[in-house]
Amino acid sequence: MKAFKKVLVLFLASRLLISLFLLVGQPEHMNYMDNQIQMQNPILDHFIIYDSYNYKQIALEGYAEDRLTAFFPLFPLLVRGVHEVTGIGIYWAGFLLSNLFFLGSLWLLDQLMEKRGIGQRTRVLAQAILVFFPSTYFFSAFYTESFFLFLALLAFRFWGEEKREAAYLIGGLAALSRMVGVWVPLAFFLERLIRRKLDLKDVVWAFASSLMFFMYPGYLWLTRGDPLLFLKVMGPHYGRHSALPFFPIYQDIVWSIEKWHEIRYIDYITILHFILFTIFVGYIISNIRLWRKGANVIWSEVIFTSGVITMALSSQLNLSFEIATHGFMRYFLPAFPIFIFMGQQSDRAVMRADLRSGSRFILARKFVNYLTLLVWVIFSVIVLLGLRVKGFVA
Repeated sequence: MKAFKKVLVLFLASRLLISLFLLVGQPEHMNYMDNQIQMQNPILDHFIIYDSYNYKQIALEGYAEDRLTAFFPLFPLLVRGVHEVTGIGIYWAGFLLSNLFFLGSLWLLDQLMEKRGIGQRTRVLAQAILVFFPSTYFFSAFYTESFFLFLALLAFRFWGEEKREAAYLIGGLAALSRMVGVWVPLAFFLERLIRRKLDLKDVVWAFASSLMFFMYPGYLWLTRGDPLLFLKVMGPHYGRHSALPFFPIYQDIVWSIEKWHEIRYIDYITILHFILFTIFVGYIISNIRLWRKGANVIWSEVIFTSGVITMALSSQLNLSFEIATHGFMRYFLPAFPIFIFMGQQSDRAVMRADLRSGSRFILARKFVNYLTLLVWVIFSVIVLLGLRVKGFVA
């Protein structure tokens, strides 16, 4: 109960700060970007953007248009169920479910870390980094981020408890909520293969979870005649095209250099994406070092994280603002092992500062830590400033 209270405090504090920042000082009449809809309720208004309209249309009308097939069906179906059972509006149902799933995700993350013997301070730091992450807003918006994170954490919790059937089953549900969800059951299967523990149960349940994923392409095949329609609509309707893995990062570097030479300006989103990619590389290197030392590596988490990040950086958005990696800070959110990693690194930095608080080296390290925190806050504020006018930030 004590642990849940801390989770609840972090959740409420972060959501309250975001809401206040979005609401306070807002002009009475705003020009909404890209023809976005203005909600009558001022709180709801700021958490219904872009994809929210598509999820609402799917929930009420099904896949009435081909462009909607880009969005997987499980979350809109759940929203519709809550809407019909309770009678609350579709937008409210999506907003409330997103927040409930995010709260549940924080609780599952805490339990997952506690089961591994991770200390309380590290757990709080990891959760704090997640709830105050620059793009954490999307956990409260009518998006699939919090639902997918909840399913991924639940599956990994079952996996850690050696309840393989349940883990594969929840992994299949994750694959029905977002395409990147296929990495949940695949990570479990590959970990068993790496550890040479693969048996018939893994094969059967991995096959069952893959069937759950293929239900959606099968549905599209029966109703539209094209099982890959959800991929084909991405380019013409949303400007997103396939690319070589990590090529968008390279493209952004080239574009940023050109822009700097031309007008001495680099887009803040691009800078944030570089930082996030560097953190991901640090996470991978850290696990490789652990493996070389003979320490236990949770391969399923490494595989899942690598899959999530690689898929996020295997497509690019070809729109006027020229940010190839656009959306990466949102796609980064489900990679919960990286947040555990950042919590552990932050805790080590705090411990070193406590042990050698008087040395020049530690004073310099403290300065770097505070500077990093300041940069983190600045990015969060800039992202929220864009969201105040429903700007396209991710």
